Amino acid sequence: MTIEHVAVIALVVEVAIMVLARFGTERRHWDHHKRRGPAPMKRDDITLVSGVLYALAAAAMVAGALTARIEWTLSAVGTFALFGILLPAFAANSIMVMATRGRPEAVTWWQRGIACAVAAGGGLASVGLVG
Repeated sequence: MTIEHVAVIALVVEVAIMVLARFGTERRHWDHHKRRGPAPMKRDDITLVSGVLYALAAAAMVAGALTARIEWTLSAVGTFALFGILLPAFAANSIMVMATRGRPEAVTWWQRGIACAVAAGGGLASVGLVG
């Protein structure tokens, strides 16, 4: 299995996590609209990502890019920005949203650790999409 295969698998897993979290958010909004549940929390959105997760994904992406000898073209930088920073951070935040239903104060240390691992792993694996 090559780094390209690993990068594609990581990308599919990230998108699946984000879709699952989004379905949960939309279900909570729909339940509230139909008066079957409480109002969703303000942080119950996968796009409200902490800067720490962006920084972690970016640091892992840069570390991977420095070891892989990537040609720094505009296309490569755009690919890194999308697949190396944005998607891993969204997927990591999605894990915390699914685990706590948008309550950032309820995130435990192990949930935050899994989210950090997803952000770092996604940033590192994104090198395979550029190479």
